[in-house]
Amino acid sequence: MNTHPPRMSGLLLLLGAISLLGPCSVDMYLPALPSIAADLHASAAAVQLTLPAFFVGIALSQIAFGTLADHAGRRPALLLGLSLFGLASVACALAQSAAALTFWRVVQALGVGSTTVIPRTVVRDRFPVEHTARALSMLSLISGLGPILAPQAGGVLLMFATWRLLFWVLAGAALLFVPLVAFTLDESMPAERPHALGPRLWISLLTDRRYLRFALPANLIQSSVFAYIAGAPFVFIKIYELSPQQFAVSFGANAVALMAGSRVNAHLVTRLGSEYIFRRAMVGTAALGMLLIAVASTGFVGLMGFAVCLFLYVFSIGFNFANGFALALAPFGRSAGTASALYGMMQFLFAALAGAAVSEFYDGTPRPMAGVMGALALSAVALYRYLEPPAPQTLPVPP
Repeated sequence: MNTHPPRMSGLLLLLGAISLLGPCSVDMYLPALPSIAADLHASAAAVQLTLPAFFVGIALSQIAFGTLADHAGRRPALLLGLSLFGLASVACALAQSAAALTFWRVVQALGVGSTTVIPRTVVRDRFPVEHTARALSMLSLISGLGPILAPQAGGVLLMFATWRLLFWVLAGAALLFVPLVAFTLDESMPAERPHALGPRLWISLLTDRRYLRFALPANLIQSSVFAYIAGAPFVFIKIYELSPQQFAVSFGANAVALMAGSRVNAHLVTRLGSEYIFRRAMVGTAALGMLLIAVASTGFVGLMGFAVCLFLYVFSIGFNFANGFALALAPFGRSAGTASALYGMMQFLFAALAGAAVSEFYDGTPRPMAGVMGALALSAVALYRYLEPPAPQTLPVPP
């Protein structure tokens, strides 16, 4: 285990590049959603549901690959996931209906979940707890390029080809990473394995307040990003009448906000501590969520007012995920793969519900998206307060 403060290295660059596959699988096809609906003769709602379906698949994938990583090792599990992702991406490119695309998106998500849970687990393996949040923030700086570059790439490719090319590009990326992982990523699984694996370990973690107090609020707030992802193409393209290319620029600006928050967090966390930052940033995010709802409901300053509030909200989330992850996994080093998997499973189950809620309540205004985001942030604050451990009892001093 590396006891020195993490710096950008070949390992973090490789893990960050692998982690890009997850956000690229979501963000690259966002500008294409309206054209996919037209090409497959499907409703906007039917195509929009391919996104929460993807989140369900990636949530299930987290627990499967986390358990496999604790049992068979980090590298074999990652190679299996990359292979499944590549095959499913080819099938998505060949889909002829919204139902078929939805099915193969779930399979694609089952594979790409490995690229989310296993890089985080390797970071937890390689660094002590006090440096995990910093290393994850640096990892986020790399993976944060996905939401910036992927919509831009998708928008450019749509100028010259159909949406199907986007999935061929993802399949090619998987083909590239398989040999890189096989020949350059060293196994990092600890020699001492957890006493329990599978459902016994899952139940143990999911009933431990030390784990839940940070995992639940952090993932509720993180899932608000996916409410934004689900609603943004229709809010900005249909309501505010941006072109797919203009939407890609707007989406990239918010990804920059998330990266900026992660970078500031990496700078501050070793000075102020993960819990200090996590607690205060969570309250700030909830306050910005209320402001976002107010702006969406009143139309104050139109597109500009909504975009600025959204930028600030996403910036605040950059202080959330890495700190919540480090705090939740701190007591569970031997079962880091499963603990990381459950953490990610919560993230994407909440994301699926958030995306479905935005789709269900879509009314041609920005209000449903803003309402879901604000409600998630408020719920996170309430859960954190509820799960706070009781104050230690002091016995009266006998006379």
